[in-house]
Amino acid sequence: MDQPACTLLFPGQGTEAVGMAAGWEVHGPWREALDEAEARTGAPLRRLMAEGPLEALRAQRCAPYAVLAHSVGIYRTRRALGLPLPVAATGHSMGFYSALVAAEVVPLAAALDLITAVEDLSEAAFGSGAMGMAFLIGVPELDLREVLAGLPDLALSNRNGRAQFTVSGPVGALETLVAHFQPTALKAGLLPVRHPLHGPHMAPLLPALARRLAGVVPAAPAFPLISHFDGRLIREGAAAWDEGLASVALPVDWLQVVRRLRALGAPLAECGHGSQLSGLTRWADRDLFVASLQPAP
Repeated sequence: MDQPACTLLFPGQGTEAVGMAAGWEVHGPWREALDEAEARTGAPLRRLMAEGPLEALRAQRCAPYAVLAHSVGIYRTRRALGLPLPVAATGHSMGFYSALVAAEVVPLAAALDLITAVEDLSEAAFGSGAMGMAFLIGVPELDLREVLAGLPDLALSNRNGRAQFTVSGPVGALETLVAHFQPTALKAGLLPVRHPLHGPHMAPLLPALARRLAGVVPAAPAFPLISHFDGRLIREGAAAWDEGLASVALPVDWLQVVRRLRALGAPLAECGHGSQLSGLTRWADRDLFVASLQPAP
């Protein structure tokens, strides 16, 4: 029986785990994606995915490469086995880079170079340990915004659900925010990232980021991409690549993405390890089910 065309969702950093590659090593397209990623970055991704230690896999200079290469490898393997072109695709945070590669807007090497450039420029601008992100679950948005008004160095960086958010900015202010909400939130804490992603602190880095990647020539996407900033459909290669570059400073609004997913009406499938986007999508719309392409064929 023919497989129905899906809308694909590519997860972001935080989905990496020891054992995530189990069963995929026998598939040529997956191995080729990991070979290219390891050669481009110098990171021993397959060994860390298989053996750990988890702390090394989750390192800032490793985790995004692993998530990107694994997601692209899964997509290419599934396509070789008959998965039809998706109706559309998107990604959460750096998962949008996986969508760019899957849609053939840019090669895998360009997306890996984008991650490297973000890391290089962020380290130069912020150093290590001064900036970061925090997560809050079970907090009303109006309450969060009221507290943020008194912490002007922080920015609401992700609306992942009606009561699930991330905030970016200086670590000291993030700790103050977390301490305020910990007594009432379902969960609250700091994320294992060292940069204030998806917020205005990253905006001054965008010109240098564009210069670093000036040699990339984007192609027309093989299928539409969905902006994780406002949920619009992106059908042109240059616009899609611009979105990828700007995404480090643009907030993520998964509620807008879910509205688009509902409007498209296609089955949904998560293309990567874990169930990050299945969970976020159900938080936003309890009637939407997200299948997983992670189990190896």
